[in-house]
Amino acid sequence: MTTRRSVVLAVLVALLVAPFIAWQGATGDERVAVSPLAPRGIVVVGDSITARYNDKPGDADQGWWSITGDHFHATVTRYAQSGSGYLRPGHSCTGDTFIDRPKAYSGPAPSLLIVEGGRNDWATCQDGRFVTASDGVIDHAVDRYLDTLQTFLPKSTRIIVLGPPWGPRDPQNQKRVTAIIAAQAKLHGIQFVSTRGALTADRVVDGVHPNRNGSLAIARRVIAALDPR
Repeated sequence: MTTRRSVVLAVLVALLVAPFIAWQGATGDERVAVSPLAPRGIVVVGDSITARYNDKPGDADQGWWSITGDHFHATVTRYAQSGSGYLRPGHSCTGDTFIDRPKAYSGPAPSLLIVEGGRNDWATCQDGRFVTASDGVIDHAVDRYLDTLQTFLPKSTRIIVLGPPWGPRDPQNQKRVTAIIAAQAKLHGIQFVSTRGALTADRVVDGVHPNRNGSLAIARRVIAALDPR
């Protein structure tokens, strides 16, 4: 009888403890990386389309990266700054560029690193002012950053480059910058995910930044690329 009670007790304890093992250490809305797709988590490097949004499921300002993380049950860590890019420093030329965030590529290696950017790279900064950047200058900045990622990250980290999520404004620069980024991704053998058409006029709040539907549209592109079933 004692043995039987011990077995029953052990089974009950296992059933109670198992859920906490899967989520141990989680507090609030923090996620623990248990995703088959990204067991070591997802890192996102980006601009304001990543930086200005939150991690509150269902919220109007929930970020595309948060929606993606929810879908894959993965931890998402951001290194993002408004106004920044491969070339242009953020915060109106007082901040940094993607390559200036070494924690994104020199810390613990994630399963997946997504680069979201390029919308700001039509221009560079000179004396605190925006000056239109040449194709060659943009190309060099993208090339240098992708080289850096491939140098520091292990081959086990999957790198994804998003085409710049671009609203209806400035279509000429959209085509120019997107083509440069797509070509560099191909040259480096990195998967490029197009976001063309994701940010239509009804999916942005100011012609540039996504509303809820815009963030969902970007997330759908990313999710489809990562899990094309």
